[in-house]
Amino acid sequence: MHWLVAAAQRAQIAGAAQLQVARGATLNDAWDSVARALGLSSRELAQRIAPGMRLAVADLEAGEPRALKLIPEKIARKHHVYPLREDDRTIVVATADPTDLGTEQALEFAAGRRVTFQLAPPGAIAEAINAGYSPDRAVERLLTTVDAEIADAVRVVDEMEPETVAVEEVDAAPVVKLSNLILREGVASGASDIHIEPGPKGGVVRFRVDGVMRVYMHLPAAALNRVVSRIKVLGKLDIADRLRPQDGRARIELDGGKFDLRISTVPTRDAEKAVIRILRPDTTRQLDDCRLAQRELVRIRQLLTYRDGIVIVTGPTGSGKTTTL
Repeated sequence: MHWLVAAAQRAQIAGAAQLQVARGATLNDAWDSVARALGLSSRELAQRIAPGMRLAVADLEAGEPRALKLIPEKIARKHHVYPLREDDRTIVVATADPTDLGTEQALEFAAGRRVTFQLAPPGAIAEAINAGYSPDRAVERLLTTVDAEIADAVRVVDEMEPETVAVEEVDAAPVVKLSNLILREGVASGASDIHIEPGPKGGVVRFRVDGVMRVYMHLPAAALNRVVSRIKVLGKLDIADRLRPQDGRARIELDGGKFDLRISTVPTRDAEKAVIRILRPDTTRQLDDCRLAQRELVRIRQLLTYRDGIVIVTGPTGSGKTTTL
């Protein structure tokens, strides 16, 4: 008995007792024939049989771009699956055949994570693969899950006047929304730096959190170039000059807080690379709050009483030099 027939009977769907699936039927044919015989759409069939299989119904519109990087497109098409989201240990994958042990093993090997299946019809999965693995559509899919207020989330503040300054509304173009999303997520994750790095076929956005570089998203080349140009506008840099390194700075207001950005761009073989250092002026601490060892704290206080001399603060990027100073 085909597993779809057994699942329909377990769900006690009217007419399931008379179901038959032709031997050797493809996955698409099996879903189509069962759904048609029961008078249901493929989506409705998935919703009816999923509880009996102890599975959730996949929301293919809520897929995260980071999960796509763990499962290559070739494997996704071969096994008719679509990655939805991931964490350090698991990856959630939409499948039209949760009984296929070989698919589960192949995905665990490719992703290096334990696989959790959710159920979706094969036709819907095929559409999600076509949309999700297309770089241009990947950015559009990402932005459809972002709240509308992201276009106005980041406001530039005049550096000469620390207080909030009224500015014109930010243009709601996709590139502005995407740039604001990157800045907001960088701040929310506690990143000290945001790296926007080009490559031969696109680019990657990475956050430095606690000194460790973490991939946030991948971008097609066209989107990456426009995001870098947007960042250069924030730093009052020359967007027409792409052949020389440039440095700038900006103060922005984001979610009620003010942040200083140090912006550096460097030309590479493929495109410009941008690095944004995020400084939080409102989080200035007392010396006692820097979590220095007591012995070192005593020595520093003693050095600060001298009339001359120098104290050198050194360390790798993201180690806390600026915070300590």
